[in-house]
Order: sequence, then structure tokens, then C-alpha cells
Amino acid sequence: MIRVPASGPLAWTVRHLLPPESAWPSTGEVILEPLPSSRPVFRFRSPAGETQAVGKFFSPGLPGTFLNAGLRQEYDNYFKAAALGLGDGLGLLPRLLGRGPQVGLGLLLTAIGGPDLDFLLLRACGQGQVDALYRALENLAGLLSFWHLRPVPASPVIPYPGLGYFDKLRQQLQDLGLLSPEEDAALAEERWAWEGRFAKFPDQEVLVHGDATPTNFLFPNGRVVALDLERLRVGDRLWDLSWLAGELKHAWGWRTGNLEGGEEAVRRFFAAYLAALPAEGALAARIFGLNPFYMALAEMRIARNAYLSWDYRRQLLAEARRCLAAGRRL
Repeated sequence: MIRVPASGPLAWTVRHLLPPESAWPSTGEVILEPLPSSRPVFRFRSPAGETQAVGKFFSPGLPGTFLNAGLRQEYDNYFKAAALGLGDGLGLLPRLLGRGPQVGLGLLLTAIGGPDLDFLLLRACGQGQVDALYRALENLAGLLSFWHLRPVPASPVIPYPGLGYFDKLRQQLQDLGLLSPEEDAALAEERWAWEGRFAKFPDQEVLVHGDATPTNFLFPNGRVVALDLERLRVGDRLWDLSWLAGELKHAWGWRTGNLEGGEEAVRRFFAAYLAALPAEGALAARIFGLNPFYMALAEMRIARNAYLSWDYRRQLLAEARRCLAAGRRL
């Protein structure tokens, strides 16, 4: 916890960015509580204890870093999201309050209460509380279907972003020593085999969240709110859908040792998504036909994380290879 003096420039900036209806006192110190993140992120509250906002800061002394560029992009993306109908008081995103570059504050948002998807997964995996998780996944599927129906310029999905990311992950995993030469060669073969499958499943690009991980979705009072718009863009809808499917499978694998334990959650999520869309059979066939590729990408991505045990990371990669091989036979 950090106490920021009332007379300081940061406290002044925060107080002036808060909306007029805020109960924050016009004078008084600001209390910052750090939040888990790859960049400096803090929850702001008044001395009385009321949470008012969340702020993301630029990394000090490194103005040109990837993280700082991403924070500038995220700020711009909030305006793009609003222009596409994700604002307007719908409560689908935190309210953007502004920024204060002069004090290193890259983004200030309203604070949102409620559990995130990661917390609900923890309860489901550890305590069997799956009903709350399934309700949350239905809500999340509805939110993503709404995003994917936003009006964006018509453009066909191309396979190269996914294939390029596959190549990048494979190289990173090789550099980390997680792949044997035989496994690396097998992944290379899978990459070329999958390239030919994309033409069988055409689709139009949609607005995607781009970082659909469990900590980026909150569930206050039965609603769902999306966080972290840094990677908001148009692209293949499977960047969102299969990313979440991979995270669901990982949640059970990491917490219970059983990667298959998340299959029911994945099934319910996809069913809810298709039910929320005016979906034709061709879209369902595409989603299930290409999901194994994107889901394997999610598992390969997760396997890079050093906080996971070596054996489990290897297990994730074995699962990704099984997913790729089995998916080609669908």
C-alpha cells in the first residue's frame, strides 16, 4: 500500500479525472494498492476505503518499450470500442476516465467489483462449484458474440497470423529447451499440414478482444465486463474462442492434474456461443474444424510460463500435439 500526499501531482491528477458524481473528497490523500500485472497497475482508493478507480502506469525510464506502446494502444482502443457500440453505458467495459502522462499515468478506469473468471475456475476445479462457472461462461459467450457482431469492414480471414504465431511459439519453446528435435520436427510437419485446412473453412474477420484470458473478464452482479483492450483488433474469432477453450483445459490440468476435466466447460462455452449467434451450420463446422489448431496455440503459449512446473509444461505441449493430430482427422 502506498499513500500519495494530497498535495502531490498524482493525487491532484486522479481527483480531477474522476467523474463529477464521484464521492471522492476534493482534498485528501490517495491510497494505491498494487495489483498483479506485467506493468505497474494500482487500485486507487480514498482514505475512507472506497475504491474508485484502477490506474495503469508507464514503465519508468523506458518510454519506448513494448509494454508502454501497448498501454498507449489500449487507451486509443477504448475510443475505438465505443465507436463500435461497446460503450454507451452498456457496462461491457470499465469507464475510461482519462490519463495523466505528466505523472506517468497511462490509463485511469473505473474500478469494477466481482470475481474474475480465474476465481470461478479455482472454485470449480477445487471445490466442484461448476454451476457458477457455467453461468459465467454462458454470459461470456454472449458478450463475445456481441463483440463479434460489431460492424467492421468486410475482410476474409487469412491463415497467416495464426501460422506466423505458431512459428514464433515453436521457436520460443525450442529456445527454452522444452522441445526435443523429434518433437520440433513433428510440430513443423503439423504446421504445414494445417496450412492447407484453412481454405476449407472460410470466414469474415470480426472484432476480437485479442487477449481472452481468465483474469481479463469480471462478473459483477451476474454481468460480464471485459478488461485489457491492448490487443483489440479485427481478426479470426477463434483468437477469442479457442484461447478461452485452451485456458479452460489448462485450468483443470494445472489445478487437478486432469486436462480432460475441462471438456464439459469447453463444450458448454461453445454451445452458448453458437446459440447466441444467428449461426449457420458452416460457422459451427468452421469453429470445430479449426479450433484444435488455435487451441493448441493457446496451450503452447501457456507452456512458456516459467512459474509452471517443467513436467506440466511438457504435458501441455504433448496435449497440443495430440490436439493438432486429432484435429486434422475431424
